[in-house]
Amino acid sequence: MARKTSNRIHRMISGALRAAAPAALLAAALAVLPASAWAQLFVCKTPNGRTLTGDVPPPECQDVPVRELNRDGSVKHVIEPPLTDEQKRKREEEEKKRKELEREAREQNRKDRALLETYASEEEIDASRDRTLANQQALIERANQQLKQIKADRKRLEDEAEFYVKRKMPEKLKRAIEDNDTLQAQQLHTIELIKADMERINERYDAELQRFRELVNRGATPVQRPANEGSIRSTVGSR
Repeated sequence: MARKTSNRIHRMISGALRAAAPAALLAAALAVLPASAWAQLFVCKTPNGRTLTGDVPPPECQDVPVRELNRDGSVKHVIEPPLTDEQKRKREEEEKKRKELEREAREQNRKDRALLETYASEEEIDASRDRTLANQQALIERANQQLKQIKADRKRLEDEAEFYVKRKMPEKLKRAIEDNDTLQAQQLHTIELIKADMERINERYDAELQRFRELVNRGATPVQRPANEGSIRSTVGSR
């Protein structure tokens, strides 16, 4: 008897759904049913457009969403169909991208805090830049002094080599000239590396200065220093 009642319920509701009955009408139809006649009701529309109902999710709707209805006709729960391999791949990519964006946001927040805790003003950023570049320039001057000495040694070796224009040059002198060439090349390479590093330093400070301005313009408050404090940290976080 219960089975026949359940079948009548499903036919009635299916008819209302196929007829595109207003939600109020469907709710009224469900409300008049006795509590003993009510069971779980699942509704779905197959890929070919058929509306199916049942007290369990219809097997024909395993690839489409299935709605579980309350007594008032409202949706209690939606059972989503299993994801296809392509949908799984897309969802995994979206999740990976979301996590990466969150990681980047956390890292940017960390850098912003470090920037505001390191510098109290744009002038401090410029002063830190000048000190850092001065240290690099000192390395260049030292390398140039060493290069000057190496070239002086080369002149002495060349003067000595003139005695062997018409005879075989001693191996020791030949190796000394070759070593001198290597030392000159190394010093020149070192100087070029330092100059390239100075360019990167300028780019880094330019970026920090621009970001500092952006943060302050948005209302961020940098570190506050006593009026007589003259020293600042010269690095931000883990550069």
